[in-house]
Amino acid sequence: MPQIPQVRRILFNDEEIGMGFNSESGLAIGTALHDFTVQENPAASGQEVTASIVIVNSHEELMDSMGMSFEGHGRYGFVSASAKAQFSESSSFNSTSTFLVARCIVENPMRRGKNFQITGVAQGLLDSLRFDEFKRAFGDSFVRGLQTGGEFYSVIRITSVSASKQSELAATLQAEANGLVTKGGFEAAFKQANSSQSTRSEFSASMYQKAGAGAQISPTVEIGEVINRFKSFPQIASNSAAAYEAEIASYDTLPLPVPTIEEQESFLFALSDAREKKHRYAQTRNDLDFALRNPVFFEALPPADVLQSASSAYTKLINAVMDHAIRLSRGQITPPRVFDPSVLTPPLLEPAPVPLRRASQPLLTGSRILHFQNLKCFTSSEPEDEAYLVWNGERIWSGTMRSGATQDLNLVRLMENPTGVIQLFDEEDFGRDDLLGSGTIRLSDEAGQVEFSGEGEYALIYRLAPIQIS
Repeated sequence: MPQIPQVRRILFNDEEIGMGFNSESGLAIGTALHDFTVQENPAASGQEVTASIVIVNSHEELMDSMGMSFEGHGRYGFVSASAKAQFSESSSFNSTSTFLVARCIVENPMRRGKNFQITGVAQGLLDSLRFDEFKRAFGDSFVRGLQTGGEFYSVIRITSVSASKQSELAATLQAEANGLVTKGGFEAAFKQANSSQSTRSEFSASMYQKAGAGAQISPTVEIGEVINRFKSFPQIASNSAAAYEAEIASYDTLPLPVPTIEEQESFLFALSDAREKKHRYAQTRNDLDFALRNPVFFEALPPADVLQSASSAYTKLINAVMDHAIRLSRGQITPPRVFDPSVLTPPLLEPAPVPLRRASQPLLTGSRILHFQNLKCFTSSEPEDEAYLVWNGERIWSGTMRSGATQDLNLVRLMENPTGVIQLFDEEDFGRDDLLGSGTIRLSDEAGQVEFSGEGEYALIYRLAPIQIS
């Protein structure tokens, strides 16, 4: 079956018109074409602008809004190392916060090459039917044109103690950016939300921009700066344009004999499956990490070690599926297959779902974060104590301790009551566990230590801090 000619656009990464492109690896390689001309369409010199500010509900929606979906770029390797891909991957999307994406795409006239001629070396490979060597040297496609203009994206994260206030703030920001409410409406609503402990909120904004120079490309942090840049970006892209997208055409658009592409269908299916799994693993890990750092937003959380163990398991799955996708894109998995962690050596298993339930009640006024920092053992009660800590009846840590050892705990708990009781035990194989000591921690403390002096001598170092969202 003859190969079907293809033309598509992909994210620009410093390619030149005429350069060869390998669609399996996503890399630009040798140039098989020369003696061509490059020009813009003089009859269509205007700009095309696409702009929106939308609320996204999943990591895949965020990627899609930035033109980073699998369908958008078609290959894994090409965009995996680009600055835009790194920006989208660093958004740390989680299900607790509300995320908005401000997007402005400006397209100037496309610059295209015409009248391409093949070089003598490339023609020699085709004449001798050495298609594999041709593909290794020059790819299966070439850069036919460059899209100039620019891209601006800002990812805004809003988190509130009150889920309804969080949605209200997101809607207010979206309306202000679209000109439906007066300037400064979001800042006023945000200030009002933070005047009450029950609606305490935070936001952060990060940006990616391609086009502009000097002050035109300075970072935008405040909401007003984001909206101003969003609205002024078409002029910036006109004054200081950048090439951000390449038009890729298969060699079948030229009178050249090249191999068919039907065998790549299974490859595309397997690669799409790997990307979907990677995004799902990443979002689940981000949810677990957010809960570990911000337990105040949840109720009936599993112990910290359960959350940490699940997060670590998902990190291993992410690394494994990324390695699978890279080997797929390099043609090292033949025939292509979907990612199955159970057949790895050693096998990996996806953890059982960890329930994360949002807190239904607002935080009590004066609540603080209690951080258990480390436990020092001056003298153990036995050559090796099987020690564990209990905070207000909840077992929060266990481990072995010897004389002179220090254990970093890094445990966080919400403290709402004026006082709490911390106990240290030595677990016994038979009979009742030995109580090595107990102490009281007060909500008014800034920092301190609890000394346990019984059959052994220990000290627990802690500090208390105001609630912060990260």
